[in-house]
Amino acid sequence: MQRLFAELFLAVVMMLLVAPHTALAMPEIFPLDQVKSGMHGKAYTVVDGSGKIEQFDVKIIGLTDDGKGSKRMIMAETSGEVVRRTGGILQGMSGSPVYIDGKLVGALAATLKEMNPYTVFITPIEDMLELWTLPDPKAQVNYYKTARAVEEETKAPEEAADVEETAAPVGEETLPAEENVPAEETETEEVAAIYMSGFDSSGADFLCKNLGWKNLKAAPSTVERGIRLDAMLEPGSAMGVAIIYGDFSLGATGTVTAVDGKRILAFGHPFTHSGNVNYFMTDASVIASVSGLKGNGVKLAGLGHIIGRVNQDRESGVAGMLGTFPAVVPITVTIHDNSLGKEETFNATIAYNENLIPKLGASIAYTALSKMADSLAESTVDIDFNIKTNAIESGELSRKNMFYNSSDVGQVAVIELMQALNLVCSNTKEESNIFSVDVNISFDTERRTASIISVTPDKKRVKPGDTINLTVELQPYRKPSEKVILPYTVPLTARQGNLALEIHGGALVPVTQAMGSGLITADSNKSYEDKIKDFLKTGKNNQLVVEVGSTGEVKTDKQIRKDIEQAKRAQARLKKEGKTLKKVDSKVDTNYIIDNVMRTTLSVEKV
Repeated sequence: MQRLFAELFLAVVMMLLVAPHTALAMPEIFPLDQVKSGMHGKAYTVVDGSGKIEQFDVKIIGLTDDGKGSKRMIMAETSGEVVRRTGGILQGMSGSPVYIDGKLVGALAATLKEMNPYTVFITPIEDMLELWTLPDPKAQVNYYKTARAVEEETKAPEEAADVEETAAPVGEETLPAEENVPAEETETEEVAAIYMSGFDSSGADFLCKNLGWKNLKAAPSTVERGIRLDAMLEPGSAMGVAIIYGDFSLGATGTVTAVDGKRILAFGHPFTHSGNVNYFMTDASVIASVSGLKGNGVKLAGLGHIIGRVNQDRESGVAGMLGTFPAVVPITVTIHDNSLGKEETFNATIAYNENLIPKLGASIAYTALSKMADSLAESTVDIDFNIKTNAIESGELSRKNMFYNSSDVGQVAVIELMQALNLVCSNTKEESNIFSVDVNISFDTERRTASIISVTPDKKRVKPGDTINLTVELQPYRKPSEKVILPYTVPLTARQGNLALEIHGGALVPVTQAMGSGLITADSNKSYEDKIKDFLKTGKNNQLVVEVGSTGEVKTDKQIRKDIEQAKRAQARLKKEGKTLKKVDSKVDTNYIIDNVMRTTLSVEKV
């Protein structure tokens, strides 16, 4: 699957002067079966804005054992000037490598929740190494960024300092005797910091509600943005994993555990626990370490440059590769404030994940509107979005609609965007490409609704196949009434006698459906293409729509045959009169959201 243009990527590479680096090699492993209570070691991490990797002491307490199939952990006590300065082990230190006798034993992963911030649990490196051997079917796509994303986000990186391969210091003399610590006696908390930036409080609430996530933290912003092709990491470095990148970001920061050439292991516990993934790997800038009550301290860090792709997100940690990049969905949201005459454009990229794209895309659009509008109370919103995709033959899925709400119109306005993205991502035959998402939203801090107060046909007596014009008088909210012409073609199967018509807004549930006639139902057996077509044909809130009212009658086979015969006679009549049947589109756009239904009756003459 081609999401990106390789030739453009190569051009970007040629523009960047990449300095050679010494590739780090995997250090020697300290086997778990040799870990004993009382052993001493060293752990490495960054705790402040200097970016310097510092060390602190680790003393092994024992091994946790929660039975077959459970995650193996090493319990340890930390000490030293670094952790005294930070007030213990903090969120964001997860992944910090731990060495015994200069050999890598594992990664810091969790603390004793609300108890002792100096007591930690270590994920054995042997369990993390398995991440490099797992299948990576998502690597079948071409992992470069789209041309648009490269153009909007890439900045020439600063030359990174050469990284020299260094060995971890040799730990202190080991002591005998192993102690097993039952896992059920401890309540642990993983020490990752999951951040979001660019989201205001309303956007954060909307995002958390959609994702089902809790306790997301506001991220410090950094100026280090774009793609970095020459990046290198080393054990103890700060690192980020992101799902959204740009004016809005969502991700976690932690610490690198091990490096083997371009391959990276980090965190020592999952990020989203989603298995084989397609996420951004970033460098990260540590700002400061802030201790907290009951061990709830955090290492403040911001996501930096995109430096690679994370492809595994598992129980024992995350793994990825430097220099390869996720398939992405670029999204641009432009907000127009009609009341103040202001306009703002927001750009972000979403790492391609079919389960998350609809929710994240809607959350980004909602947040952009929320930030620009400041208050969404008593507002009317026009939303127009375009999704460039190979999911449909035309290559584009576009939709316009209008929404009004007296409280938070944004949450209502982005629902169709979420539905459209969900449709594109629900292809059961193959994965669809989404090349870009463009959203334009304009809003007014006023109520733009209208009620239908009269419907007048230009003639009351009609024949099957005739086209008439309905003059619909609207009463806008606190404005003078207006008239709209709505065309309608009488069905060829219309029987002699009265024909009841219903005129309503496109968003209202038709009476035929409300009465349970079954004429309008969701068909789960429809093809992927037909589902998209049905979505695009769905009436809009600001449309006037006319359709035949329900009689509640269920037709027999005999009546159906009569209808077919009548349609043939009507077609013959039109041909004899020199007319052709041109069925008009029985809906028309207005400047208002229509909030009621009105009926009128025609008299159908015999064919």
